[in-house]
Order: sequence, then C-alpha cells, then structure tokens
Amino acid sequence: MEKPSYRSSKRFMGISHALAWAVIFIIVAASSYGSDGALALAPTVIPLMVGMILALLGIHRGLGSVDMRTIARFGNGEPDKET
Repeated sequence: MEKPSYRSSKRFMGISHALAWAVIFIIVAASSYGSDGALALAPTVIPLMVGMILALLGIHRGLGSVDMRTIARFGNGEPDKET
C-alpha cells in the first residue's frame, strides 16, 4: 500500500497553522506595548486562533487514518494501464 500524498492540502494547513500562531504573537506583542485596539481584540481573537490551531491538528490526525483505510480498502483509484 502506498502512502497518500498531501502536497497542497498539507501546505495549506501548515500555512494556516503558522498564520494563526503569527496572529496570536502579534496580538500579544501589541497588547504588551499597551495598544488599546489589541487589548480589545485579544479576548475574541486569541481563543479563535487557538481553536483554529486545535481544529487543524484534529483534522490532520483524524482524516489521515481515513485516507489510509480507504486506500487499503478500495485501492489508490488509478485506472488500470492497458497493454
């Protein structure tokens, strides 16, 4: 059985993960410097970004095994080559 490839989806999940951490870092840094806007946004933005990070990790962990099970059950979906 061949391991499935996740070129674009894995890249998009990694980018989303990195950007969520960047937003958290920026909000915390701006709040540390006393930005009123960042302080107002923090109670909403921080839990949302943490939720997004956890959801991305859960999707990756949960659906990766489903892909492997599907390939094992039905094959890789490539048409048979005619000779």
